[in-house]
Amino acid sequence: MKIKSKSSSSTIAVKITAPPCPTPPPPHQWQSILLPLIAGLLHARVFYHAAFGCILRGSGSGSGSNDGYGDDTNEGGTSSEEFRLTCFFLDSSILLAYSFDLICCLFFNVIPFSRCNCSRDIVGHHVPTLLLALPLAVPLWSGRASLRPFDEASFSILDDLPTNDRLRADFIGAYSMASGYAYVSSLNEVFMCLQRVEMSLAAVSSFRDVPSMGKRRFFTSRFGLGAELCYKLAFFWGMSLIACKACFDFDRAVYNHLISVVASSTSTTLLAVYSSPAVLRGALFRAFSVVMYPSMGMRCLKKIGQLRRGGNGEEERGGEKVIS
Repeated sequence: MKIKSKSSSSTIAVKITAPPCPTPPPPHQWQSILLPLIAGLLHARVFYHAAFGCILRGSGSGSGSNDGYGDDTNEGGTSSEEFRLTCFFLDSSILLAYSFDLICCLFFNVIPFSRCNCSRDIVGHHVPTLLLALPLAVPLWSGRASLRPFDEASFSILDDLPTNDRLRADFIGAYSMASGYAYVSSLNEVFMCLQRVEMSLAAVSSFRDVPSMGKRRFFTSRFGLGAELCYKLAFFWGMSLIACKACFDFDRAVYNHLISVVASSTSTTLLAVYSSPAVLRGALFRAFSVVMYPSMGMRCLKKIGQLRRGGNGEEERGGEKVIS
């Protein structure tokens, strides 16, 4: 902003910057150790249900065929109850883990993630998931007849088609793979929570002070930091792409079902597809992935390079190290 005086031709330039994130008061020692540890365990539960529940379910959804998502070792197919229970376990784990992170930040002034210096970073990431992504899947996994009008297509596929139907298997497999690969990123949160525990045990709050912790460390060692950053990069530029591809497969399964039961134009069918809350959830993930993950992957790659040069995996900008 520039301010110009009437009596003078001089111009005063005033630089307006956003206020820095306030530093919370130091918590009690037990809080800074115990709360990140609990948060890490909760995110490990999310990872378990994403990897060993959804991804395994998606790779063996069973339709009597061995191409696509089907698995001819399961001729009976996956029951609606099994699929919905798998989705419920994942979403309830996400709800619990994300809510606990917010409680740590807002009520105990403890930031459970090692690479976050400000609670608003966690709030900005978690709140949209809690308020948008999770509610959109409630009609899908609830199975309640009263919610069927909100997602008629999903109910029709799960409850009206036979369990060994090919399209139904594609629907279950695609949704499971999309959800699983989207939330295996929770292993990254597990890394950061355990790094925070190690840092708190050594009374260290910033990555730049990690070398002062000595050599008796694992998650904040060069190996631990390297493993964390490599997993980040694999998710941003690899697993998220698999999740996006599975989202498109899910859209196609819903589209193919609708055109088989209702004779309508392509535009009308597409409108019906993207009126499904479950499809909208996948669309939100794809939008976030396209906007955020390429740049986040590039920043992660720079941190890996900085770690290889002997640093702590912090990104350097203009002589100042920024942890993100």
